[in-house]
Parts: sequence; structure tokens; C-alpha cells
Amino acid sequence: MTADFITQATLALGDREGEKAMSMRRIAAELGCDPMAIYRHFPNRAALLDAVADSVVDEVPVPGEGGPWDERIRVVLTGMRAVALRHPGIAGHIASRPPLGPRGRRVARELFVALAEAGLAPGDVVRAFQALIAYAAAGLRMAVDAGVQDRRWQQVSAAMEGLPGEALPVVGSAEQFDYGLRLLLSGIRLEGERAAG
Repeated sequence: MTADFITQATLALGDREGEKAMSMRRIAAELGCDPMAIYRHFPNRAALLDAVADSVVDEVPVPGEGGPWDERIRVVLTGMRAVALRHPGIAGHIASRPPLGPRGRRVARELFVALAEAGLAPGDVVRAFQALIAYAAAGLRMAVDAGVQDRRWQQVSAAMEGLPGEALPVVGSAEQFDYGLRLLLSGIRLEGERAAG
């Protein structure tokens, strides 16, 4: 039994049965082994889920250099959100602990390169990256927790009646995420222009 085999079996279990099924005992039962066999590869559940989260990053489209910097960022972050939501067992973990394994670091490098192309100073590249990751994580968490027009959405909609705008977007929806990301990218563009003088 290899670490990769355990990671893929855990991902498949989460895809089928959701986040609550991904306990060490349940994963061991799925693999037909003692939980201690898993601990030989992963020191704890968080480390295993980190590996699972990093494994799904392979599915995120990474456009590479060549296109406009803002479009590349948009493709990566909307791709990460879509990939995480395709894997319901690990989506919440990705929202709370963005992947830092080799695949996650590869995607982070792409974002850093794109932000540098926006004209930001090196320190602002780091701050903008942190803002984008925080936004993406919060948007994913909202999508995991809500994402539908439920009773609470109806209550909030009713409370906002008479305010500007038509329909209230669903909390955690792709529409809401895309709008907020557009605002962030516009702000980054302005910061880059200001830095260029």
C-alpha cells in the first residue's frame, strides 16, 4: 500500500460519501486495513487530507504565460473552485487549508508570475496573492455551506427588498464569485498602474 494509493482511495470515498465519511477508521475500513497502516504514510488525518487536496490540483487548468495576466488568474481561481466542488469530500478542507503540496505550489507560482506582470511591487505581489487566496477560500466555503436558494436566502432577499439591484445572488454561487473576483482584479490592475507611475 502506497501513499498515493491511500490518497486516491480517500478521494474516491469522499466523492461517494462526502466529507463526514473521511475519518481514519472509515478510510481504513475502505482499504481493508488497520488504521495504523495509514499512519505509516501520514502522521495524522490533516496530513492525509492535505495530500488528497493537493492531488485534485492536477485537475486545475493552468494557462501558463502568454495570455493576459488577469485572465490567467481568473482561469486558475475559477478552475480551483470548480475542481473543489467536483470533489465534495475534500472541498471544505481545501477552503480551510489551501493546498501547499507540490501541485498547489505550482499553481501558486503561476499566480505570482501573473501578479508580477500586473506591475505590482514585489511586496504587493505577495499581499495581492494573499487577498486572492483568502477570497477564493471564502467563496469556496460559502459554496460548500450554502450554494442554493434556501430559506435563509429568501429571508435575506426579503430583508433587502427595495435596495438597488434586482435579484440577490445566491451566496456561494458562481455568479457571486465571478463578480467579486472581477472587482479584485480591477483593484489589482489599478495598483499596478499606480506603481508604474
